[in-house]
Amino acid sequence: MEAINGITIERYAELCAKMNDVFRNREACLKIAASEGIKKDDWEAAHKTWQARMTDPSDMGKTASVFQKSWQAAIKFKKESKGAST
Repeated sequence: MEAINGITIERYAELCAKMNDVFRNREACLKIAASEGIKKDDWEAAHKTWQARMTDPSDMGKTASVFQKSWQAAIKFKKESKGAST
């Protein structure tokens, strides 16, 4: 799978994990993307395209599967990191 505006599906999943608590808040997501060095237009293009691919029946769940695996790993890392700092 080729990256969308420099954002691979694995990186997209990591970013989504960081945005997990604010995912429905566009401005908060853009702020997180910016803090990771990602421009607004690049984030929005990647978000739109990866979401479309994950819900495309012709993809047969391949993209969603890679996303899910990467997202779960990022969420686990986030929780472990949070626990280590308390």
